[in-house]
Amino acid sequence: MAILKGGINGPFSGKVGNVVGYELNGQTVIRSLPAIVKRTPSKLTLINRMRMKVVSQFLRHIKTPIAFGYKNIAPKGSRIGTFQSAQSYLLNNAIDFDAEHVPYVNPEKVLVFRGNLVPPLLINVERQDNKLHVEWNKEVCNGQPTVLVVLAYVIDTFCALNEGGAHSTEGKMTWEHSLFSGDEHVHIYIGFYDMLHDELSDSVYGGCV
Repeated sequence: MAILKGGINGPFSGKVGNVVGYELNGQTVIRSLPAIVKRTPSKLTLINRMRMKVVSQFLRHIKTPIAFGYKNIAPKGSRIGTFQSAQSYLLNNAIDFDAEHVPYVNPEKVLVFRGNLVPPLLINVERQDNKLHVEWNKEVCNGQPTVLVVLAYVIDTFCALNEGGAHSTEGKMTWEHSLFSGDEHVHIYIGFYDMLHDELSDSVYGGCV
């Protein structure tokens, strides 16, 4: 059943036959349901399904940081959302295969923030006790009024986002968080954010600490 939101000529939400209507970024979108294919899928089809699965699993716990990091790639009103934009990027740029030819997301190739600002040039990323110490080359910042944004991610578990923990021209930052006090392997992604103009840099992988 579908719901007419603006009368007979207005947009609808729900399912009518093989057509589904929904809202995405303030726009009404309709699409047909996928056809049911009964034939045995090919090896390539199975690999593509596995690629999509591992990408979706990697992103599912960082939806909020991705919505922030891809907001200028898929701004409000776009027909493709931030999560879908991130999926597309990872599928095309961050998939590797293991010895058994099984696809997986390589964390080093992932971008969790994307933008046109010059990204950080990292010098050191170190975890000590319950703190993360980050050091970067402040000379590359050229005095721009940007701040550091850091995503710490325990893959398939949970994450933490630090927005504005330090000014880009400071060259170093210490982040104290319970995330760094356990035994989990934490993947670190770092970028610059211009809050005045709402602009980001691409993220830089800080390693697994």
